[in-house]
Amino acid sequence: MNEESHERSTDANEFLTGFLTGALVGGALAIFLTPQSGEDLRHMFRAGWRRTTNRARDLAGDLGGADPLASLDQS
Repeated sequence: MNEESHERSTDANEFLTGFLTGALVGGALAIFLTPQSGEDLRHMFRAGWRRTTNRARDLAGDLGGADPLASLDQS
């Protein structure tokens, strides 16, 4: 692996780590700060999880990698 390719891979990993960390922190804040009912909140989380996993899959596809979230699919 050449230096440029390694640097690009490291940048992508750092981005994905930051993205997932931000999503988790945002989700935790939503739990504690929302005035919504439990059912509404669960619906929001499911929708948010779907958006997040779709974005991660898109990013992985753009980077030419395999789907890292395939084992988490719920049919």
